[in-house]
Amino acid sequence: MVNGYKIRTLREVHELSLEGLAYKIGVTSSALSYFERGFRQPSSEVLKRIADEFGVTMNDLMAESA
Repeated sequence: MVNGYKIRTLREVHELSLEGLAYKIGVTSSALSYFERGFRQPSSEVLKRIADEFGVTMNDLMAESA
């Protein structure tokens, strides 16, 4: 399961707006907002684009085990 908080944190550290990141990864800003808030999970393709944008692995974006 993707950790939306990590996506949001990376976006803010890189000083990208929600709309800016959404455009770069090819999704709507509302879809990205749902990912960040944990209401939806991105496809593996979108997850890869997010990871590539920030120079991290897909595993880095996954939620930590409890």
